[in-house]
Amino acid sequence: MTSGQESSDRTGSAAPFADIESLAGVFHPHAIEVQDFSHYALVIDLRSRAEYEDDHIPGAVRVDLPSEAAEPLGTRSDDEVSAATDSVPEARAIQGLPDALTAAIANVKLDQAILIYCGQGGRVSQPVAQALRWRGWTVDVLPGGWINYRRWVQAGLEVLPRLVAFRVIACSLGTEALRVLRALREVGQQVVDVEGLAGWRHGALKPNQGTQPSQAWFESQLLESIRALDPRTPVWVGDVDTGVGSVELPGALTDALAIAPVAKLEVGVVERVQCWREDDPVLMAETSEVVQAVAMKLPQPGGTVPEQWQHLAGEEKTDLLLARLLSDGIDQTYATEVADRAEGRHALPALTADSLAPGALIESVRAWLQGTLSHPAPG
Repeated sequence: MTSGQESSDRTGSAAPFADIESLAGVFHPHAIEVQDFSHYALVIDLRSRAEYEDDHIPGAVRVDLPSEAAEPLGTRSDDEVSAATDSVPEARAIQGLPDALTAAIANVKLDQAILIYCGQGGRVSQPVAQALRWRGWTVDVLPGGWINYRRWVQAGLEVLPRLVAFRVIACSLGTEALRVLRALREVGQQVVDVEGLAGWRHGALKPNQGTQPSQAWFESQLLESIRALDPRTPVWVGDVDTGVGSVELPGALTDALAIAPVAKLEVGVVERVQCWREDDPVLMAETSEVVQAVAMKLPQPGGTVPEQWQHLAGEEKTDLLLARLLSDGIDQTYATEVADRAEGRHALPALTADSLAPGALIESVRAWLQGTLSHPAPG
């Protein structure tokens, strides 16, 4: 079976998922003995700030407990708990809890569920959960703590990408791909902005690696996005390599994208330059800096600036210079980068647009989809 056939077969294999609205039903936190995270009114992370910032369950709230608080939290008698929970509202039930924990649960009703986890296999989370249960709340503790959650994330990222019918938008600027993804979302298509999750846009002249998430946090957000997908319909992504700045794609996602059909974006260079100006703040710098930034991306070593670019920069022909930088620099570099991974991908009809402005692009995408989706990749 060819790569194109594999991708086409996966697109048409809706039958196994006929009754499944999202991949959350295929890969569930039941595997780590808790409810789906959306079931909980509050998810509490009891680890340090550094651990939380490196990775956490999406939506979790970090609670910083005093080091001596864990053991004495649950010291109230059954009679005291009954009086607090049966005859008065939640505000009375939280008496005696540390201030940080009190603030976290302030808006959680007693009939709502809470999930708690720590980084010590339950040594910290179990006493906190016990104290809250004694006060009337329904509380689950994540068995094994955060490390068990990490194993679950990594397992999910090895399974779920293989169940998705990905479609790739190919263009040399990640900001252009983002514009298309937004238009696709507006017309009701499923989209995963992988570069957005990674805090990185390919083709950017000066990407800021300091804004990128840790590998673990990238994976947590990626799994959350994939679990929300409907496996019965295609999912659009921008073209990405195995490395997205400082983070790496999971192997299963790399494999899935390697055989995903690709649609090339085709837009006039004048329109592209205008949008490039809007999307990349580096273009507001001195012309010489912009030229050097593009030259550093060229395949030849040393960032040598082509003579024609130097000439245009010297004459201050900015628009023409940017057009050359884009077509002869950024585009050519991208073509070199994708040459190897383009082999084996089925080519979808190109998305031709007169404008990358949101309203006009939405109309172009809508018209293009009518033809593209009515003629799926051949088997």
